Amino acid sequence: MRTRLSMPLAALLVMVLGGGGSAFAASVSVSMGDNFYDPETVTISVGDTVNWTNNGQAPHTVTADSGSFDSSPDCPADIDACMQAGDTYGQTFSDPGTFSYFCKVHGQSMSGTVVVEAGGTTTPPPPGETTPAPTGTLPNTGASDGTITFLVLGGILLVAGGATLFALRRRAA
Repeated sequence: MRTRLSMPLAALLVMVLGGGGSAFAASVSVSMGDNFYDPETVTISVGDTVNWTNNGQAPHTVTADSGSFDSSPDCPADIDACMQAGDTYGQTFSDPGTFSYFCKVHGQSMSGTVVVEAGGTTTPPPPGETTPAPTGTLPNTGASDGTITFLVLGGILLVAGGATLFALRRRAA
């Protein structure tokens, strides 16, 4: 009985503590139309993923100016190797910086930018909307982001452990 209880709790602990960093990564979508990326510029955090989807009819690529990523290395020489209508390509960014990209089929007339920040994820507001400026500062509570993450993960672990214990005791009865 003790072994059956400790195994699920140990597995849960490994999942929560071992995979904690990637559990909060975000995903941002960029639509590709005929000759444009929408939005043209996205701002993300380190560890986030950008997913480009070809919603147009023409073939496209997502190719970094630096060559650090390329959705379709054999395109445009092999047009069938390009992203076709409905295809999606994802790129996870592990370093901060500004990454310019373009479509090899349409050249620099179809280009975009990914801004990767070391901190929180922010995507610019849609055209016509503005983000109000902060009006004050928040007091320092003494808790860092790491402390809050630890407390949230600890709470999840506590609830999951209690549920597992309840289920095992109920099964044994």
